[in-house]
Amino acid sequence: MSPNRSKVDIIQAILTNQSLTDNEKTLLIDEFINEIKREYPDLKYHATKADVTDTQLQLTKEIKELDLKITKEISDTKKEIKDLDVKLTKEIKDLDVKLTKEISETRKEIKNLDVKLTKEILNSKVETIKWVVGMFFAQIIAITGIFFTAFKLFMPM
Repeated sequence: MSPNRSKVDIIQAILTNQSLTDNEKTLLIDEFINEIKREYPDLKYHATKADVTDTQLQLTKEIKELDLKITKEISDTKKEIKDLDVKLTKEIKDLDVKLTKEISETRKEIKNLDVKLTKEILNSKVETIKWVVGMFFAQIIAITGIFFTAFKLFMPM
């Protein structure tokens, strides 16, 4: 077999020559493969249908795994959000109860202070009235004394 035969010549020799032995056919096939390798030296870097199918299957598997992982993470996140919602709702209710209690106590304290201030104001008014009445009588007595003394001085007896 000559080394310069074309691929077509090799294929025709295999298909048309019935008298070829298995060894000769193997040599022709090997020569055909070598010719293709010489013509396409970077053929090993080209993807075959099998490579594409394998890659597609692998990517499909990875996508399904990622989908399951994301679905689980979303589910976990939803559960965490629900737990936080329950916790926050409880804390808000507790704060509401505390604030209501504090407001009630503050109102009671304000009422007590109001009652105390009212009593103190009334006591102050009573004390002021006592002082005013006392001063009034003291002034009447003083004026009466002045008139009586003046009357005795200016009126002979």
